[in-house]
Parts: sequence; C-alpha cells; structure tokens
Amino acid sequence: MKANVSKMMLLGMLLLILSPTTHQVKAQGAQAHLKNLVFENEKDNYVQIPFELINNLMIISVVINSSDSLKLIFDSGVTYPIISDPAIISSLQFDKKKIRKVNLKGWGEKKGIIAFHSWGNTLKLEGVIGLNQDIIYTNQDVLMLSKNLGMHVHGLIGATIFNHFCVHIDYIQKKITLYDQEFYDAKRRRKFQKRYDVFPLEVDRNRSYIVSTAKKNEEETSYKLKLLVDTGASHALSILEKENSPMRASVKAIRDHLGVGINGDLYGKVNRLDLWKMGEFIIDDPIVKFPDLDNNHLKLMGEDRHGSIGSEILRRFSVVIDYKNQEILLKKNRTFKQEFQYNYVGLDFIKPYPSLPFYEVSQIREYSPAFKAGIKKGDRLIRINGTSVNALSMQEVRKLFRGKDGKKLSLGILDYQGVSKKLVLTLEDPFKLSSND
Repeated sequence: MKANVSKMMLLGMLLLILSPTTHQVKAQGAQAHLKNLVFENEKDNYVQIPFELINNLMIISVVINSSDSLKLIFDSGVTYPIISDPAIISSLQFDKKKIRKVNLKGWGEKKGIIAFHSWGNTLKLEGVIGLNQDIIYTNQDVLMLSKNLGMHVHGLIGATIFNHFCVHIDYIQKKITLYDQEFYDAKRRRKFQKRYDVFPLEVDRNRSYIVSTAKKNEEETSYKLKLLVDTGASHALSILEKENSPMRASVKAIRDHLGVGINGDLYGKVNRLDLWKMGEFIIDDPIVKFPDLDNNHLKLMGEDRHGSIGSEILRRFSVVIDYKNQEILLKKNRTFKQEFQYNYVGLDFIKPYPSLPFYEVSQIREYSPAFKAGIKKGDRLIRINGTSVNALSMQEVRKLFRGKDGKKLSLGILDYQGVSKKLVLTLEDPFKLSSND
C-alpha cells in the first residue's frame, strides 16, 4: 500500500518513550549551564528564526557542538532533540564519557531499536544558545527523513524550545518568533489575545494538548477529542482507535500506508470527515488517519488522548503556543479554506540520493490507478506528463499526483529490469469510490 508522501506520516506517527525524565526548567532568568536555552544577546526580548516549509513541516537550522549547520524539523511532538542521520554523528563530537543506550519505542512493524542518549552538548540556533543539552541519536537511518523530503534533513527538535520560550509560528511569512516569557507576559500577551482566539492548552510531560470536536459525514453526532498538538506531523488529524475512543474509522474508509515510524512501516485506515471544529473555527472535509496499533502501543499514549492534530490544519493559522500560561492562540490565515488534497495516483516515492533527481517507487496503494497500471515497488519515475523528473522537485511531483478526479496523467517508468514504459493513468478520488461501494 502507499501513502501520500506529501503528508509525511512518518513524523506524525512517531511516539518516543525515553527512559530519562525530562528536565522541567524555566526560560530566561537562569544561566545556560543549568540546561536552559537563553538568548545569545542578553538584551534581546525575542528572536526570529526563518524556516523552510516542506510537506507542511518546518525545517530550521541548528548547530550542535562545533558541527556545520544541521537541518532539523521543528516538532512539538518530541521531547529531546533527535539526530536520525548516522552519517553525521562523528562530526557532532559527542563526549564518549557522556553517552548511554536508551530504548526508543515507536510505531511500526519492526521491534524496538537501540539508540543513544548524549548529554553535556552545546546547541545553537538563530540568536539562541544552550549548554549541557541532551541529544538522542541512532546508528541507523530509521526515519529516512532525507529520502522522503528530498533534501538533507538530520533530525528533529521540539520541547527543548517550547519549554523555554513562548512560541509564535507564522506559516505565511515562514518565521518562528521566540519570546522571553516575562517580556511576552508583560508586553505581548494582551495584544495577541485581542487579535487571536484563545484556547486552553494542557501541557503534560513536555507535550501539549487541545480539545476540539469533529463530525463524520454519515453521522449527526459530533465527537469531543483531546488531541496532541504535533507540528512535526504533516497530516491533518490522526485518531487512535482505543476501547474508549469516541470516534472510529468509517466502514467506507480506505486502507493505506501511513508512513514510517521508528520501528518500521505503519498502515491504517483513512477517510474524510464532515468537519473539524474548535471554538468558532470550522474546517470542512479534513482527511483523518486511523493508524493500526496494538493495545500495548495504545496504552503508552495514555487513557484520555484521542489522537493528534498536525500541520495540515495548523498551517492554516498563525499560532502562538504558550506552555507557561497553558494557552494556544489561533488566527486564521489566507490558506484557511484550502481544500484537503490526497494522492489520487496511489504511489509513494522516495529520493534515495537527496542530491540527485532519482525517484524510486516505495509504496503502492491497492486498487489505485498505479496498482491497476502494474507499477511496482522499486520502479523508477523518469518522466511525468512528458517532463523529465530532472526538472521537477519532489513537491512538484506530489502536487501533480494530487490532481483532480478524472484527470489524465502520463508517467514514464523504468522498471527493475531496465525496461522503459509509458503509462497513462486516470486519477481517482479513493474516498469518492469507497462511498459508492
């Protein structure tokens, strides 16, 4: 089966359970050697950090110890910074006396893997520095971030930042503003509250949660959902089907590959909802994922958590996340009413060598146009609508795959035997088809 790579489920499907307890620290007003992050210029009240937005994921530049600039995903769903690219580990100059093994438990088909916890590190990002920082890294490329995003991405960073600053995310301007908490409370909070809608934010073990409602197309009932706020997930919504879950997948949901977790490929069900609602904000026809999880994994996520809200919804707002005051502030932006799109071709692909225009089929959704055309995992994409993939970015290819129902798309394929094929596919909306079954 195959997922919509543009949704990058591998991050949304990530759950990290780490042995060490998380350091609960205040933001400014303490020295960096106490594990805090602080502004490099003590006179600063805030700093702005630019980001690249790739498949709804914010990618920022970070330096660890004396490394070159690294590209990390800004992910509110993770506790410690994680380096997932084993090729750069030696350049990070971790102190061998300050490393221990930890167990990472994630979702997927493989058993738990062994990773490492390094402490006593220096971390820098635009205008911010932290000493004695904890880093998690693996000796395998378990997340395949670079291959799936088509550029060199080395890992993730999240709660380390949210614990120390009030965070304002502007998805349109592509910038993150980190506020000194005392300055924000005194000079900015009321101003934001006048212009934004304010909602309670529950902060528990360095992760934040909101309560919203959702409604299925075939039902009149609205469901109240407690959702993890996950900026490192490119999906719209992900719902956990637990015994006490208020919402379950529709009988008309399709099955698909949802992405890659720490332990391997993740599969599940996908369907459209009638709406998602928070306060006065109503979003129509969002796509929701229902991952296949066993009871052990579901128990690890807590009894009262129903799922997560990802950046396919969050990017439609200007967002302020305030851990200290336990508030999230939302103001819709110009993308608020954009349609929720899906992969109508039914194939996912990776870029095994991020610096080269080499696209390899990685998943096929059963009964999709790609499946019916006989495309196989391992085949190469050569041309799309007559244009060489050398001239197309991964995002441009994904956009073509999210075309209109009934539209024709020509693909040039090179199979694993070296045979070149030209195929013409008709895009199909899988949710429309399932509703007609």
